[in-house]
Amino acid sequence: MADQPSTTAQAIHTARVFLSECRARRHGLGFWFAFNAAQRARIRATAPAPLPAPPRAPALPAQLDLFV
Repeated sequence: MADQPSTTAQAIHTARVFLSECRARRHGLGFWFAFNAAQRARIRATAPAPLPAPPRAPALPAQLDLFV
């Protein structure tokens, strides 16, 4: 699998494809569907990577005697 595009490059490409679809469907019923998909892809492409979740304490053991 050589030359796999990076996630950001793929997101930008997807946004461009959706925008071109949006222009092609300008007079059809799929315009708003394509437009909203393009906007989401564009925002995802420019958004910073989310921070990892902070570590949480392990869950306490269940008190099984409460369910008897």
